[in-house]
Amino acid sequence: MTAQPSSANPSKWRRFFSRRDTPQPGPIVLDRPHIYILPTHSGFLFTLVLLVMLLGSMNYNNSMGYVLAFLLGSMAIVSILHTHRTLLGLRIEAGKVAPTFAGETAQFQLGLDNREHAARYALVWLRDPNIHTNWLRDSNLQKIKSKKFIIDLAADQRVSINIPVPTTQRGRVSLGRVTVYTRFPLGLFHAWSYVHLEASTLVYPQPRGHKTLPLGQQSDNTGEGSPRDGGGEDFIGYRDYKPGDSPRHIDWKAVAREQDWMIKQFGGMSTTTVWLTWDDVSTLNNLEAALSQLCLWILVAENQGAEYGLKIPGSTLSPDSGEQHRERCLQALALFSS
Repeated sequence: MTAQPSSANPSKWRRFFSRRDTPQPGPIVLDRPHIYILPTHSGFLFTLVLLVMLLGSMNYNNSMGYVLAFLLGSMAIVSILHTHRTLLGLRIEAGKVAPTFAGETAQFQLGLDNREHAARYALVWLRDPNIHTNWLRDSNLQKIKSKKFIIDLAADQRVSINIPVPTTQRGRVSLGRVTVYTRFPLGLFHAWSYVHLEASTLVYPQPRGHKTLPLGQQSDNTGEGSPRDGGGEDFIGYRDYKPGDSPRHIDWKAVAREQDWMIKQFGGMSTTTVWLTWDDVSTLNNLEAALSQLCLWILVAENQGAEYGLKIPGSTLSPDSGEQHRERCLQALALFSS
């Protein structure tokens, strides 16, 4: 009968390393109980060579062999101290993170503060590849290939790094656990610690859809965008293109010249009010498509300077405009639950 490998030991190790793995409000200071250190493959090989040298010196009573073996052993012990000290006392806190749209990458900022009078070298940061991403409508385990960041911290220096987190669905996404490790200075030992901060952000629905903005008179007042369309509007300048802008406002000549995408702006546009309601998207085939259409309409209405209200099951926002109103509407869509 073939013996089956036991899963008790791996589970025990996972419980050991994650026994305090709960999100912390921060800032976090790496202390001795939370820094782990083990030999690397090179470290194990180095130890084996030292043992062979020591046994050979004992067998042949070679004093120079003793000297070399103990010298290299002393270097290894000093290396342990330096590797551990590279992480010890490092202060870490979560920075601001902006909401994003589904399909884009959220950038989580970590502030690193080295308050020691010694530099820290070869600090490697990566997000745990096995993270339960707390999507509103998807609790499956998301395995995301992490990108490593290697930085050096000078003495008494404070820097910030951005940890990218890909998103696929609306809801709330957390940074999760981040691993920091180093093998400085000789690569013989691997010291690491886990950083799990309370950092999260909203993921808005992906803005897409084919329906036009509700209320036909809304597009008549704001949507033509050029004097020859009969509106008698005066050209007042350009602004950068934003998702949701009407294609009729794009300066296509500039695009053809491979310049930046710009939007033509015209004066004399009247402010109108439009309601974006659940009934307007109830004919779409699924919930996410309906929320994506509402998201697109919010961006279009905001870019056109209209006052718009949102009415969905469980939430009603009165007509208004501006950045704060836009964020409130998008937040309602991100957290919507049928």
